[in-house]
Amino acid sequence: MIDLAAQKILVQDAANQYSETLVDFDRASVKRTWKKNQSYQLGLTATNDESLAYSLLRNENSLLVGGQEYIIKQVKPDLKGYSNQVAITANHIYYESRRIWQYQKRAGTITYSIQDILHYFFDSNPYGFTWEVIGNFSKVQIENLGNTSALDALNTCVDKFNCVVYPDNKHIRIYSRDAWQKKVDKSYLYGYNTTTFSCSWDTTSIQNVTKCYGKQKDGQEGQYYFPPFIAKNATSIKRWGERPGAEISDERFTDKNAMNAYAMSTMQADPVTTMALTYDGDDQVLPGEVWYLRVEPEQFDTDVEVTGITDYPFAPDHKPEVELDNSVRTLLDEDIAQERLVKEAIKHNQSAAQEIKQARQTASKAFNSRLTGMPVVNTKRMLRDATLPAFTLMVPDDNAEMGLTKGQTFHVTTRVDLVDGLETFVDGKIPEMPEFPEYKPVTPTTDGLMSAVDKVKLDALNNNFIKLYSPDGTPFLVQVTNEGKFEILKGENK
Repeated sequence: MIDLAAQKILVQDAANQYSETLVDFDRASVKRTWKKNQSYQLGLTATNDESLAYSLLRNENSLLVGGQEYIIKQVKPDLKGYSNQVAITANHIYYESRRIWQYQKRAGTITYSIQDILHYFFDSNPYGFTWEVIGNFSKVQIENLGNTSALDALNTCVDKFNCVVYPDNKHIRIYSRDAWQKKVDKSYLYGYNTTTFSCSWDTTSIQNVTKCYGKQKDGQEGQYYFPPFIAKNATSIKRWGERPGAEISDERFTDKNAMNAYAMSTMQADPVTTMALTYDGDDQVLPGEVWYLRVEPEQFDTDVEVTGITDYPFAPDHKPEVELDNSVRTLLDEDIAQERLVKEAIKHNQSAAQEIKQARQTASKAFNSRLTGMPVVNTKRMLRDATLPAFTLMVPDDNAEMGLTKGQTFHVTTRVDLVDGLETFVDGKIPEMPEFPEYKPVTPTTDGLMSAVDKVKLDALNNNFIKLYSPDGTPFLVQVTNEGKFEILKGENK
């Protein structure tokens, strides 16, 4: 849609005698809403500044904004203290085509082109409305055309031809779907230029089964050109199950196949889809554009048509709210995304289950590898220090890593400084030794590795004599003879 940020709001009376620019209005309140084939209106709130423009804010006068004309339909004064304001709602001028009324009626079921219908209602209208058909359309059958307004005729065209009505003031353009949609190189990327996104499917009104009655034969009550039959939408039933609804009776149809095709087109076979987002980017959003949409958290990506825009042209910081295509294509894309999510969830659960299994195995292994023991009793150590229990270590289950079987005891290697209390217990009982003690040679008069006295005794052994002393100190020499007899000599020398 046209960027209106730098535009003005012109107020004009219905007779086109007066017009003036509106100055005192709440810029953030100017809101324009367009929804494909549904609505096109403008709303704002203005403050009474006693200007001509404010005085012209009355029903059926016009607002000219961004090159388009809107007719004021609702005026709601809002008086608060000394501030007098008025809230305005105005419809696009193309809705004034309801003032064109075709009183004549073409009786019977007749085949029409879309141009035939538009000519029938708009030709020679006194209000200056013109029309243009863009794209190709097939002909359709319509019964008793007429006795309604041109706006109703446009709605009939939307229903019968699946067209899009998009006006440029009083020039009404009617597009085929192919002509209407414009693929553009623009993207809605959630988390980047799209901060809010919603998508919902409403299955409340689904109908995929109905009973059909066609035209009755003249003068034959209950006799039809084809027997009444049950029409079913197989695709919808496969997805949603049978959802029966009200019967269809239409005197236009004398052919069963035509009646069945009509029934298929009128049933609500798929959910009503609502998709909306707030666009924070810099690209202009225009009706009918087809953008690429990606919502990473939902793994949802597809092409979507802009089918509704609510923008705030005089408040640049207020980002547009965009409604998107609710076609079956979008529904199928959502199905694919959901199926992908389900598969990934299953894969994730399988992976998580494997991790849990491994964790259990690790925990079981750790539990089985723990140490236990038998208390040590009736020992001097336990009697001396009963505050700390002692155990003989064992394994509670088979332990392949340690080479032990269930209940088998074992010993551990330790150090003196790691045994609680050992250092204090042995202190003073074991003399400290130099790290590398020196030993000098021993002589009969000097101690060495042994004492000098022992040296003398040892030397004596080398002469085969042992010196012994009697109780009174008398020395004796003792030796063993070759015959195995003891020989004792008194004195120190042989």
